[in-house]
Amino acid sequence: MDALLQWIHDHILFRIFLNEGIYWGDMEMMKPYEGWYDYIKNMFHNMGWGTLFLIAASAILWTMTYLFIINRLYKDHAPSMPWVCLCMNFSWEFQFAFLVPYPEPVTRFGIYFWVFFDLIMYLLDLKYGKLFFHRRFKGYDWGYYPTKILVFVIIFITILMMNPQWPRLPDSPMFAAYLMNAIMSMLFCVHSFSKETIEGLSLGVAWTKWLGTVAPTIIGLYWMPGQYFVYCLAFICCAFDMLYMYLLITRFYRFGVNPFTRKPVPGKEAEYEKTMAHLADYYQRSADYKLKSYKECQAELAADAEARMAIRSND
Repeated sequence: MDALLQWIHDHILFRIFLNEGIYWGDMEMMKPYEGWYDYIKNMFHNMGWGTLFLIAASAILWTMTYLFIINRLYKDHAPSMPWVCLCMNFSWEFQFAFLVPYPEPVTRFGIYFWVFFDLIMYLLDLKYGKLFFHRRFKGYDWGYYPTKILVFVIIFITILMMNPQWPRLPDSPMFAAYLMNAIMSMLFCVHSFSKETIEGLSLGVAWTKWLGTVAPTIIGLYWMPGQYFVYCLAFICCAFDMLYMYLLITRFYRFGVNPFTRKPVPGKEAEYEKTMAHLADYYQRSADYKLKSYKECQAELAADAEARMAIRSND
């Protein structure tokens, strides 16, 4: 095993992943993590198969979360992840893959794949989020792209500014990741209430995100004692992820859909048919929806106001 790791280090990883230190003014934000080789060797020799299983499980589960989100975005034409969460996710992974490269190359290589999935989610959300945006901010269709881009820019810069605050390596990305994950878990719960029925919602997203957070937390409790800030954030993540699962399960059953199989709930076949018809209708409305200009939005709002006044005068 030692000979194999040494060969990989000398002939492959050292040449591909070597990078210079990254500076923020006079402060070195990130630099190549010189201890990564010993860290990986120690992991294979001392962590045991249980820890290795949890590391692999976390990576696979988070990848499954992204795939579930992409699947629902494509099938329902409805946002499956809050835009703020998507911006945080993309910003963290893009920065630690390219702008402030994660100093340990094996982890960084895995982040490259997540950036690819993030980009797909980002583009699909921009494409299919117009109707969702219109329902929440009626009369502001003209601000769809400026608003979304502005939110992304603010989050991207904020996360980049966080890096110099935690210069110790390789812990700084972990602090930022858990902090964002806690915020994301809360926003997912709020996001579920903004749906007409169950468009864009998936129990698979909830449980893979939850388990994908639990796995590295278990590792951290054993291998990184005393990280109470991270423990607190992990507890918040798990608590709100479980709340999100409860909210989804109750919502699915209310609309006659089994959240685990997406088939009819016995005794609620009528509700199931209505929900499926609504999903088909939402799919088409979202696909056909066209953003309106500022003048068109103002005219529409004026027409709605006149209609309401007419109703009141008739009453």
